[in-house]
Amino acid sequence: MKFIFLALILPYMLFADFITSPDSLPASAKEFLQKNFNAEIGIVQVDKNEYEVYLSDGTELEFNMDGSWKEVESKGNPLNFNILPPNLADIIKSEFPNTSMIEIKKKINYYKIKFNNGLKVIIDFNGTILEKKLHN
Repeated sequence: MKFIFLALILPYMLFADFITSPDSLPASAKEFLQKNFNAEIGIVQVDKNEYEVYLSDGTELEFNMDGSWKEVESKGNPLNFNILPPNLADIIKSEFPNTSMIEIKKKINYYKIKFNNGLKVIIDFNGTILEKKLHN
């Protein structure tokens, strides 16, 4: 009976998130956090292919295992434009003045950006705005 229980539970345990020390983050992730955020690291979770970092100000981030960021979501403070490459940050600032970024997802060849006014934008790495949608 114990063997059957272990056989059923073990696959879930292997892929479960676990909490780890902020020191275990790759150097590039630590550098990204220091450069772009003032809040302290609250919790770091790791699973088989990513780190999830929760900051004391409510910001949530996801990093690949190599330390490159995948997603940043703010629960209160606007996100810093420096997260984006300079050419894209300039385009976003000029095209969408008086708005604040609250979520950024980095995909293979584009970024998905959500603003505090409900606007969602997809912009490719060259700066072409591929899509604009207003969501409630």
